[in-house]
Amino acid sequence: MPRRPSDEEILRAVERQLAGRRISTRLTDPGAASLSWESVLECEIHRSIEERGKESRRTAKGPLSRNGAIAERPTYTDLDAYVVEPPADPARRQVVHLVREGTLDEVPCGDCADGRKDCAACAGRGRTDCPPWIDCEACRGGPDTCWERDGTGTPRTRRARDGARPRKEGTRERAAECKRCHAADVACPKCSGDWRRECPACRGKGDVVCGTCDGDRRVEHKECDATGRLTVCTGATITHEPRRDTLPVKRHPGQLKTGDWYRATLTSPDDDLPDFLEDGHAKRLAPLLATRAREVRRHVTVALLPLARVETPADPDRVYYAFRLPSGDIKVIDRFSRQRKAALLWAAAAVVALAVTITLTVLR
Repeated sequence: MPRRPSDEEILRAVERQLAGRRISTRLTDPGAASLSWESVLECEIHRSIEERGKESRRTAKGPLSRNGAIAERPTYTDLDAYVVEPPADPARRQVVHLVREGTLDEVPCGDCADGRKDCAACAGRGRTDCPPWIDCEACRGGPDTCWERDGTGTPRTRRARDGARPRKEGTRERAAECKRCHAADVACPKCSGDWRRECPACRGKGDVVCGTCDGDRRVEHKECDATGRLTVCTGATITHEPRRDTLPVKRHPGQLKTGDWYRATLTSPDDDLPDFLEDGHAKRLAPLLATRAREVRRHVTVALLPLARVETPADPDRVYYAFRLPSGDIKVIDRFSRQRKAALLWAAAAVVALAVTITLTVLR
């Protein structure tokens, strides 16, 4: 276990930091500095929580010969008494499928015949309905069906006919004899005034080959994998779900990660807490380490970095933090003190207020 640095070692290290700022002082003198310990405690716990699903009847596609994985599943007689070893790593999820002893069987599929059933799309006819006639895509039964009759079947007066042929600039004049009124050069060239035309898919027959079964009338039954057999059993599932919890901590400088941390691993609720914990740490960890319902395995990592906080009148604008590195040296980092941060905020607010005042004065 790494040795916690003494108060004197900490103060000497901070003195060297101050000397780099051209501040000469002896922090070991009475009243020259105040030192307190604010050690950083971290704790992470991974639990494996066991969840037992309800027993149910289960069906698998195909015969037993195709369901070897099911046949190889562990069997049980009493689900509550069946023991499953949790994963060695509690952070890993584990699912175990079980089969009740004596329930594994193979039965005929009741929804098909030899793995095939009537096609639902055509109701076993092999063909599906199709409209024998479709609207003309050129005139869609509108005025352009026949300019003589405006698509209505009733002839118009000569005056009405004179300006009745709508045209877009640059389009070629369409000309066809109307099937209904037999007038020349007045009908849609696609349907010849009939406003509809024969469906190209069924050629006017009213039905087409079913696209689902290709006219075969029957299709493979997917629910039994086209075998006509099913594998059935009664079973249940036991799952080990990982759960991760951490101790809430204050945000600290990233440089602390380089420190010489005390570390310990616990794998049982009965394990003793590590000796390096300080006063009050056990109370902080108690809620986190309490055993959870259905907990079957755990892995706990506890880490502690002794961290000293030093303040000195020789540099009232800063607070110094010191900790030991794995090399044995003591690392010192500094941050602005609360008083200094408050002063900077007030200064910034004053600058903003002055800028606003100047701007308003200029705009008047």
